[in-house]
Amino acid sequence: MRRVFKISLTMVVLLAASCVVLLTATVYTYDRLSAETLIAELWFDSTGERQYAAHLRTGDRCDELVLPLYGDQWRVDAEFLKWKYWALLFGLDSQYRLDRLEGRYRSAAEQNTQPNVAHDLSDRTAVDLVALAESLGAFNFLLDATYGSSTYHDIDVDNVYRVYRTQTGIITRHERRPAQPGGEALSVRIDGACGAPSWWQRFAEWADDNVVAAMDLVSS
Repeated sequence: MRRVFKISLTMVVLLAASCVVLLTATVYTYDRLSAETLIAELWFDSTGERQYAAHLRTGDRCDELVLPLYGDQWRVDAEFLKWKYWALLFGLDSQYRLDRLEGRYRSAAEQNTQPNVAHDLSDRTAVDLVALAESLGAFNFLLDATYGSSTYHDIDVDNVYRVYRTQTGIITRHERRPAQPGGEALSVRIDGACGAPSWWQRFAEWADDNVVAAMDLVSS
């Protein structure tokens, strides 16, 4: 009987540890809101009539993304998470995660009829915190509120656009695109880009990736 109890207790502990790892991995896909920070930088090359190649770098990715875009403007969406006040004791400040990049037309009629494309910027995780909180209802003890924030601007191939996050949303500033001698790539400055993650973050993200892969295998 004692052996059965020990085995059961071990399974409970392992299950609880797995849940903590997966929740941590999901949290690591967001960035903490502690000060105004540059989170993305993008510029555009024209590839046709109201068609562009968008060059995007973010604080979460070291590599440059080149994505097709249509329209007169670009728009970036972000998702914000606000934790309950007691969670602040554990360092869970409000956080953001970039969600989508897409083209935008000035005219609503053209938005509904002209070519358009949207690109996901967030990664799928094994645990959907928003859905989990909503399913718990009154028993939700972690998440206080979620909301979206967007910023958009006219596309000008001569400009470099920088997206900053504030305590309540995201904003855009821009400056003239510097001329690059000899056809060199545009220099990009991203705060905290390519920083080495902690061992716990690497482990949590590895566990999350493997759970997502297993879920895909089961559903296929």
